[in-house]
Amino acid sequence: MSDGRLRVEGLGPLTVFVDGDEVDLGPPKQRAVFAVLALCEGATVSRGELVDHVWGESPPATAAGSLHTYVSGLRRVLGPAQERLISTRSGYRLRLEGSMFDIAVAKDLAGRAQAAQGTRHAVGAYEQSLTSWTAGTILAGVPGPFVALARNRLARLRLQLLVEYAELAPPGRLTELADLLLAEIPVHPFDERLRCALMKVLHRGGRSAEGLGQYEDLRRKLAAELGISPAPATQAVYAAILADGHSPAEASSAADRARLPKQRNPERGQGREPLGDPGGAAEGPGVGEPLRPAQLPHGTDVFVGRTAELLTVVRSAAGAGGSSRRIVMIVGVGGIGKSALALRSGHLLRDGYPDGQVHINLRGFDPSRAPLTPEAALHQLLASVGVRHVPDGREERIALWRSLLADRRMLLVLDNAASADQVEDLLPGSGSCFVIVTSRNRLSGLAVRHAARRIPLGALSEQESLSLLAAAIGEERVGAEPQAARRLTQLCDHSPFALQIAAEQVVSTSGAHISDLVGQLEDVQHRLDALELADDPLCSVRGVLSWSFTALGEDTARAFRLLGVFPGASVTRHTAAALFAVPPDRAEVLLATLGALSLLEQEDDRFTMHDLTRAYAAELSRQLPGGERQDALVRVLAWYRLTLSRPGSGVASRDLPIEAPQSDVPPIIFAGQRDRLRWCGLEWQNIAALIRAAGRSGPPGPAWHLTCLLFEYFYAAGQPREWLQLLGVAMRDAEAAGNPVAEAMIFNHRSVAYSRLGRNETAVQQLHRGLELLARPQDWQHRISLLGNLASTLREAKEYDAARGPAQEALALAKQEGIHYYLAATHDVLCELNAETGRWEEAVQHGVPGLYYARRAGDRILEANLLINLGLAGHGLGRQEEAEKAFGDALRISEDAGDRYHEALALFGLARVGVPAHEGADDGVAAGLARRALARFEELHAEEAAVVRAFLTALEG
Repeated sequence: MSDGRLRVEGLGPLTVFVDGDEVDLGPPKQRAVFAVLALCEGATVSRGELVDHVWGESPPATAAGSLHTYVSGLRRVLGPAQERLISTRSGYRLRLEGSMFDIAVAKDLAGRAQAAQGTRHAVGAYEQSLTSWTAGTILAGVPGPFVALARNRLARLRLQLLVEYAELAPPGRLTELADLLLAEIPVHPFDERLRCALMKVLHRGGRSAEGLGQYEDLRRKLAAELGISPAPATQAVYAAILADGHSPAEASSAADRARLPKQRNPERGQGREPLGDPGGAAEGPGVGEPLRPAQLPHGTDVFVGRTAELLTVVRSAAGAGGSSRRIVMIVGVGGIGKSALALRSGHLLRDGYPDGQVHINLRGFDPSRAPLTPEAALHQLLASVGVRHVPDGREERIALWRSLLADRRMLLVLDNAASADQVEDLLPGSGSCFVIVTSRNRLSGLAVRHAARRIPLGALSEQESLSLLAAAIGEERVGAEPQAARRLTQLCDHSPFALQIAAEQVVSTSGAHISDLVGQLEDVQHRLDALELADDPLCSVRGVLSWSFTALGEDTARAFRLLGVFPGASVTRHTAAALFAVPPDRAEVLLATLGALSLLEQEDDRFTMHDLTRAYAAELSRQLPGGERQDALVRVLAWYRLTLSRPGSGVASRDLPIEAPQSDVPPIIFAGQRDRLRWCGLEWQNIAALIRAAGRSGPPGPAWHLTCLLFEYFYAAGQPREWLQLLGVAMRDAEAAGNPVAEAMIFNHRSVAYSRLGRNETAVQQLHRGLELLARPQDWQHRISLLGNLASTLREAKEYDAARGPAQEALALAKQEGIHYYLAATHDVLCELNAETGRWEEAVQHGVPGLYYARRAGDRILEANLLINLGLAGHGLGRQEEAEKAFGDALRISEDAGDRYHEALALFGLARVGVPAHEGADDGVAAGLARRALARFEELHAEEAAVVRAFLTALEG
C-alpha cells in the first residue's frame, strides 16, 4: 500500500514526485499555488495572501473561486500525499519536511556554509552547498510575483555563495570557479562584489590580465551607463593586482590611477565613505566635511502605546528570526499615527545606520500640493545627500541612487506615500539599508514584489487614549471627569489625531470642561465640526479624511458616499452591490479600493468603517440628490427582504400581505434553517439599523415586512426587548401602509415577545387585538398562527381549559388547508398543552404526527419543540429511554441551528429525566445540565429561568 511519500524539486523546473513517480501539477496557476505553499515551508498562508502571491496586485474577481479549484486540483494529483496539503480556517499550508524540498536543502546547506566561515570546515561546507544547486532557471515556468521574488532571492543567494567561496577556493578549483563567476557577469553586469571576486580568482589562477580586463570592462560600463566610477573597494582590488609582482613605483602609480579612497575617520563608525558626487566627496555649505544626511524630523513629544508595532519595526531592522525583509510599511487611515510611529522608530534605530538617515515627504495625501513623482522624489533624494549634478533621465537617477546606497548602512523614511509605484524606484538595491514607508494605501505591490512587511495601524486602546489625553490636558483634569474622558476617547474613535485636536479644544477654551466637548461630539451630524481648529485648517479630522477622498476615482467616490447612506455597521459584497447598484464582483472591487486606502477595514468577507470615517461618509452622502439616497436605501431593503423571503422554512415560506421584493443582486441561498439563523445573527445590527432608517424615512411597507421576516431569528435567539423595539417601528409602518393583516402579524409577534418576558396577560391582549383584524376568509393562515399562539400563551398562564378551544380551532383550520407547516405547528400546541397537564397519551397522539409534518416542512425549530414535548410525555409515561433520546435529539438540533431557547429547554428536560443513560443517574450531572439550561434562559431573559432555579434549589437542598 502506498505511503504517500512526497519529494519536490524547484532549483530547476518545478517537479513533484509521489512515491517516486513524477506527477503533473496541472495548469500554470495551479503550479504557482503549489510553489507558493512549498516556498512558505509549512507556514499557513491565508487565502488573501495566496491570491496576492499568485495573481499580484490586481487579481481578477474570480481569483478566490479559482484558488479553491486549484487547491482541489492539487489534492487530486497528490493522491496518497494529499493529506500533506492542509486546509484550515486561516488558510492553507503544505507540510514538507526539509529533506523533501531541494530548495530547503540548498538554503540549509548555505546557512551551514556561512556559519562555518573562519573554521577548517569552511571549504568543504561551501563546496557541498554549491553542489546542491543545479543549472537552469529556478522554478522555471512557474508564474506569479511571489515566485518571481523567490527566484531572484535564491539566485542572489547562490551568487553570494560563489563570491564568498572565491575567498576560500583551493588552487585546484580556481578554473571551474572562474567559469561559474564569468557566467554570472551578463546577468549582473554592475555587481561590484562579483567583479572583485572574479578579478581575484583570475589573478590567483595566473590570469591577471583577464582580471584587469574585468575591471576595465566594469569601469567603462559604469561610466557609460550610470555616469559613476567603481567603488573604492573595487578600485583597491584593481590596484592590488597591478601592484602584485610589480615595482613599488608601478604599484604607487596603479594606486593613483585607481583613485584609492581617503583614510576613513574612525569616529564615523562602520559606515562607508560619505555620500556625494561620483568621483569626489560632496562638501557641506561653508565647511570641508563630507555630507552625511541626518534628516529625521523631530518626533511628537506625546507618543503613547504602539509597543507591539514599534517592536515589529525594530526587529525587522535587526533581521530578527532570520527575516530578510528590509522594508516595513506602516499603513492605516489618516490621523492614526503612522508618521509618528515611523519617526519614533527612526530615532530609535539611527545609531545603527551611521551612513545617514534620509526622510522625504512624498505628499501622497496632501491638501495643497500634488504627490511627488518618482522622478522628482529621486531628484530631491540625490540632492539631499550632496549630489551636485543630478542626471536628467529617470533610469539614470535610479541607477545613481542605488549605486550611492550600495553596501551603505542607511535608514530611509519614505513618508506619506500614495502608491507602490511612487515608492518602488526609491528603494535601495541592496539589503544594507532599512526602509520605513508610511501610507494610507495598503501598498500591496511592495508586499508582493519586495517582501515588505506590512504593519497595519489601528485605533489606540482605551487606556492608551486616556494616557494621551492626560499628557495633553493634564492628569488632574482627566481624573476629575473620568466618565466624560472615557466617552471622549470613544467619540474620537481612539484616533491620536482626533484626540489631540479635542485636547486642544479643551485647553484653549476658557473654563471648558471635558463634558462640554463631549456634549458637542454626541451630535453625530456636527461631530466633525467640533474636531477642527479654527486657526489651523490642517488640524481638522474632516480635512484629513478629505485628502483620502480626493484621491478616489469617480466610481469609488460615489461608492464611498453611498456607504454613508447605509445605516448598518458592516457591509459585504452583496450588501454593497445592492447599495451601489452594481454587480457583486464590481462591488467587491470598489470595496477593496476603499480598503486599500484605509477608508474601510476588512475582516473575512465584511468591511467596516471607523465611526469618524462613517460620519464623514454620511456628511458627503447628503450631497447626493435626495432621490439617489432614497433609491439606495430601497435597493438594500429589497435585497435583505428578498434574501429572507426565500422558500425554506417558517414564516419566510408563507405568503405575507405585501408585494414580493425585487433585486438585481442575487439573494443569499441558505443550506437550511441553521445557516439562515446564523446569517441573521451576523447581520442583526445591520438589519435593525435598516428597519429604523426605513421607519423614519423609507416608503411604507419594507420596515414592517423585514421585521416580520425576523420572527424565526428572535424566536430562537431571544432578545425580547430588542424585538419589541423593532416591532414598535414595524407597527407604525404597518399603520402608515394601511395594512390590517400586517398589523395582526405584528400583534402576533409581540405576543411571543411579551410571553418570553413572562407578561402573559399583555400577550393575550395582543393576540385578541390581532384576531379582531382578521375577519376575511383569506386570512386563514394568519388566524391559525394567532389561535395557536393564543392557546400557548393561555397554557403558560396556567389557563388550561381556556387554551383548548383556540388550540382545537387552529388544528381544524390547518387540517382544512393541509399545509405541513401549519399541521406541525397546531399539533405541537396540543402536544405541549397535553404534556403540561399530564395527559401523556394525548400528548403523544399529537406529537408523533406533528413531528412527521415538521420534518416534511423542514422546520428544525418546530422539530426541536415537538421532540422536547414528546420527551416530557415519555418521561411522564415512564419511558425513560424514549424521553432521553427525544431530549438528546432536540439538544443536537438546537445546538446545530444556534437555537439557544430550545437548547435550554432540552438541557432542562435531560436534567428532569435524570441524566443521559450512558452517564448514570447522578444528581451532580443533573444539576450541571440544569445550570447550563439556567445560563441560557438568563441570557435570553426567559421566564423559564425561575422554574429552573426552583428545580436546582430542590435538587441541591
